[in-house]
Amino acid sequence: MKRILILAVSAVFAFGCSRSEEVKNTATVNAPPANTATNAAPPPVKEEVYTAGANPRADLISATQKLQKVPFWSAVVTSASDLELKIEMEYAAPDRYRIKKAEGEVIVIGGDTYSNEGGKWEKIDSDIGALIKEQISTGIAEGVQSMKDVQIAGKEKFAGKDATVYAHKIGDAQIKVWIATDTGLQLKNEVELSAAGEVQKQTTVYDYEKPVKIEAPKITQ
Repeated sequence: MKRILILAVSAVFAFGCSRSEEVKNTATVNAPPANTATNAAPPPVKEEVYTAGANPRADLISATQKLQKVPFWSAVVTSASDLELKIEMEYAAPDRYRIKKAEGEVIVIGGDTYSNEGGKWEKIDSDIGALIKEQISTGIAEGVQSMKDVQIAGKEKFAGKDATVYAHKIGDAQIKVWIATDTGLQLKNEVELSAAGEVQKQTTVYDYEKPVKIEAPKITQ
């Protein structure tokens, strides 16, 4: 179940660059082993402000940071190369998450975690809330360090909203991020790379309008 959480959180927060098995060979996957000098914890990322395209790098950082400041959002992660992959993630401030995949579902409320595998909810001892916070912090910091060739790729409408399209690279991955012109929030991101002669693409779409309510499930004995 932790793999589901890491996959979902990485896809949503790490500038669109997933660390999943579905999208391979990114800078994170190819990073040196833990505890080496070159793999020391990256420095904290400064707070950025949306610049409406004047500073593309700052806009990407700001859009990711904003995900932790809005009252709620939901996101769906899919893959063009793995049609069975679908991860649904919901957030309600300040510390409530719901993550759902074919293998099961997880609800996190502060330090409490509930898992549903096989149709039955149970409360588990692991502090998944702490894991999510660590993944968010690490994902943002590593994404900032690894971003290259950041540029504006154009302007489009997505889901009826005006958006600026930002393009950049992390490792071998080509990434596009659609950021709403009025709010500076991510609307969509796409991660694409070639591995073993096959193009792999993963897409995350965000929704900030559908209300999100996350409550603890009923535990039955």
